[in-house]
Amino acid sequence: MDFIVRIDDRLIHGQVTAGWVRPLGIQRIVLANDKVALDPLQREIYSLAVPPGIEVQILTVNEAISYLKNSSSTKKTIVIVDSPRDALKLVEGGIKTNTINVGGLHYEQGKHPLTSYIFLSDNDFRDISLLIEKGIILEGQEIPGSPKVVLNSLILTKFKQNTK
Repeated sequence: MDFIVRIDDRLIHGQVTAGWVRPLGIQRIVLANDKVALDPLQREIYSLAVPPGIEVQILTVNEAISYLKNSSSTKKTIVIVDSPRDALKLVEGGIKTNTINVGGLHYEQGKHPLTSYIFLSDNDFRDISLLIEKGIILEGQEIPGSPKVVLNSLILTKFKQNTK
């Protein structure tokens, strides 16, 4: 299966559908989030944000792992999680990817700025550091037309500063 993994705390929203799905020819969105998958109202709201003709699967993280590992589909897919923790769960669950796109992780109290659109908590830094240790390249990119920024060395430098 051909897929992109994206961390974006807003999950499915206009920037994802207009900026990622259409320009990249995405045919399927897999939203991997325990809270949304288990809430029928949230599932409906997120499903309504998906353009017609695009398949959407809203699954718990564990269900997404099973689905992705067992799918023989050739549909181009974007897998969206809302946190570095869930991205780490995907990788630890056997999902093979060399690169994870890091989109919007917005400011909340206690989070540290990495870029103008990526703010990380201490737990986020820890989880991302574990992804880096597994050889994953983390790329910051708001939309496909914007420049990619490889975040690995910046994250490791900031993580060391925040753990002192």
